[in-house]
Amino acid sequence: MQTFGIRDEEFIRGKVPMTKAEIRAMVMVKAGIRPTDRVADIGAGTGSISIEAALAASEGDVYSIERNPEGIRLIEENAEKFGLKNIHTIQGTAPEAMDGLPPLNVVIIGGSSGNMHAILDRAEELLPKGGRMVLTAVTAETTGEVVREFQGRPFTLEGFQMQINRLRKLGRYHLYDPLSPVFIFTAEKI
Repeated sequence: MQTFGIRDEEFIRGKVPMTKAEIRAMVMVKAGIRPTDRVADIGAGTGSISIEAALAASEGDVYSIERNPEGIRLIEENAEKFGLKNIHTIQGTAPEAMDGLPPLNVVIIGGSSGNMHAILDRAEELLPKGGRMVLTAVTAETTGEVVREFQGRPFTLEGFQMQINRLRKLGRYHLYDPLSPVFIFTAEKI
């Protein structure tokens, strides 16, 4: 049985942002990746979502798109650490870095570098009816952009916000340390 939310400490990390375990687990649940799916992880960072996606798409492929060379290195090191051969790294900025991708079943967008409109245009071309997108956003500007960008597109759009507070011990007490809230959008092509 596939479970999600690998502990953050399991990943090789640098200075590249990483989606935290609780958020990653929910992204994976919402992505609904099947064993033979082809997945694109756009703005892949350290590759934490790519790793979980590759485990779920055990007979499929994951295309990790990241513009930062350190991120590409971390994705490759994490893929090697987890023994995954179905992750293909692509250094570049989407949508140009999406050129040459095969038809996809799932697109996960964790960063758009200001190219949301063009990325969604390309994702729309690559996804069949029933294809899924999951987008994460941490800024108010991005959440508004996502809602605007899906108007008129052939997708159903849903969204929600997650706020994670992690328990930590302080002396004889326990406190909750908040993580930044994250908005998660899901869209299915109709």
